[in-house]
Amino acid sequence: MTTTNNLIISVIKQCRLIAYLSLALIALSVHAQETGTDTDNDLFNQLLSLQSQMNIKIMGLDRIQNEAKINTRGNLEQQMEQLLASFNHIVSRDAKGRIERIVIVNKKQKTEDRHIVLPTSHQGNHFIVSVDISGNGSHWETMDMVIDTGADVVVLPESMIARLDLTHSAFTTRKMQTANGTAEAKVGFLSAVKIAGETLDHVQVAFIADALLGTNKLLGMSALGRYQINIDDSTQLVTLVKR
Repeated sequence: MTTTNNLIISVIKQCRLIAYLSLALIALSVHAQETGTDTDNDLFNQLLSLQSQMNIKIMGLDRIQNEAKINTRGNLEQQMEQLLASFNHIVSRDAKGRIERIVIVNKKQKTEDRHIVLPTSHQGNHFIVSVDISGNGSHWETMDMVIDTGADVVVLPESMIARLDLTHSAFTTRKMQTANGTAEAKVGFLSAVKIAGETLDHVQVAFIADALLGTNKLLGMSALGRYQINIDDSTQLVTLVKR
């Protein structure tokens, strides 16, 4: 009987030891998720690590120089947001809202009226910039938009109403003047527009029939009007300064 009791006590001790070791491993795992690994000893290496874990492409990493490590927590996307909080950046997402690519533009200025510099491409005489748009806050679409200071509001093809998880009943119909003449537009508001990492809430939008607008998407003054706009044709850069 004594031998049996000793065996039971020994098994109980071993089970307790295994439980303690499991708890220790869980604690270490949580700590690693929140603060990164020891090899991620600066911001540059933290971003490289997340790039690999998320299987995405980060462009502009050369703009991250001598930046100290940042303690983060949460899931991988939340950690990425925390690491890039002090940088102007553009996030491109796929149709399911998952991050595909991030472009680091520059470090944010510490003043309130900070400059946002937008890298652009050309389409004829127009500047094109990458923009993230959310119709109702639950789904994001990344698209190239024409910077159009002559448009009073953001203008999108009518077919995008469904893509943005919006309903036609949420809009009012109005007459609008376009480059092709007067057209009917469905006018309402987008939940948010994100430009180079800056999120603008409650942005007025007009949806016009695809046959009139084609594939064009116009970034109008309902978004741009919140900034002072400087356009440099020689460098193809657009600078926005908060009003």
